[in-house]
Amino acid sequence: MDKRNRILVLIDFSENTDNLIDFAFSIAETINAKVVLVHKIPGLVPSMADEVSRREILKEEMNEASSKLRELARDRVYSDDSFQISEKPILTLLRNLKSPQYFDWVFTGLKEGGVLKRLFIGSTTLSVIEESDMLTVTVPTETKMNLPEKLLVGVNPNYPLNPEHFHRVLKGLENNVKNLKFFTILKEDEAEQTTREHLLKLQIEYKRFEPDIQIYRGDDAASTLSDKMKLSHNSILVLQQGSRSLTNILFRQFTINELVYRAQTPLIVLSKRT
Repeated sequence: MDKRNRILVLIDFSENTDNLIDFAFSIAETINAKVVLVHKIPGLVPSMADEVSRREILKEEMNEASSKLRELARDRVYSDDSFQISEKPILTLLRNLKSPQYFDWVFTGLKEGGVLKRLFIGSTTLSVIEESDMLTVTVPTETKMNLPEKLLVGVNPNYPLNPEHFHRVLKGLENNVKNLKFFTILKEDEAEQTTREHLLKLQIEYKRFEPDIQIYRGDDAASTLSDKMKLSHNSILVLQQGSRSLTNILFRQFTINELVYRAQTPLIVLSKRT
């Protein structure tokens, strides 16, 4: 039996959270997904508090978070299990929520005061992108996002796309996506033949989407791609977990800052593991 899509939206009650939730519900309608709002409470318990006091403080935090989540949901979810609140770390909470019944899409927001300034020391968003075994969707929250009409897929022969995750994305968004593009950024000293062969193979494999292929290289490759991304409206960037665009600190800085935040383009990260 095919798994049902489920969207787990990580909520921290920061500014523009509404834009993240609205986009998640728009995608949920498209891919026929159940939406679950997930929040980690701070767990601000004094170190000297006894167990009874500790439980009371956590209960108060959970009740407050529950009220806020229900207000953000605006009656768009209808069951108690659509709200998940815990004091556990987000990655632990996500692992505990896994179920053979669902294929999970984890939605997380990206804002300039957060990931951009903590790019080198980590954040919840970066931890999920780097370590989660679920498909991850990172959404710039400064403006409202529209449903995607184009997938921009960064590829590298050394980091093959997770086929289950990529097929799930294509299947879920096939009624909206009108264009598919595979691209690679090469350093000046990197050979092109293997990469071009890999792109041509993907072009054949996904020929029903009539995909374009492109290699960017040279000193102006990054800026050229960035400019095109800014002009490519209603697109989603797709990358493979573990690829250079996410693990190399300079490439990751460019990817998050320019391709996702500056271009206001959501990012889908395909997990290495299923």
